Amino acid sequence: MTRYTGHDLAVSWNTAAFGTVWLEDDFRALDVTESVTDANSTAGNDTYAGHLPTYTDANATFEMLGTTGSGTAHWTKLAPRTTGTLDWYPEGTASTKPKHSAAAYISSRDRSYPYADVVTVSLGFQFDGAITDGAVT
Repeated sequence: MTRYTGHDLAVSWNTAAFGTVWLEDDFRALDVTESVTDANSTAGNDTYAGHLPTYTDANATFEMLGTTGSGTAHWTKLAPRTTGTLDWYPEGTASTKPKHSAAAYISSRDRSYPYADVVTVSLGFQFDGAITDGAVT
């Protein structure tokens, strides 16, 4: 199996109000999480808990450097509650490379100002529906 690093990751946030905002220039990490909620189906004289999967939930966190210029412009376009589509390209945007998309809203936005390090921005995206997996065309 071919392995790759996150170096070639490309990420865009697409909204009706602001168009496409490319985020990968100063990225540190993108973490996408899918989890299943379950219903407890234990009843009667069961001696072990029973579980039934009910629905899947997904979200992402994105960390980037807080730069001047484009970072300030990004900050205003990445406000909490903003809805759009998050697209990420793990191996870059060349034709036939994998592409993933999810309708989402920004659920959190944090900026950290450490004393002796670079400023970072962390974004939380709550997905609204399934992730679409495909290829760059």
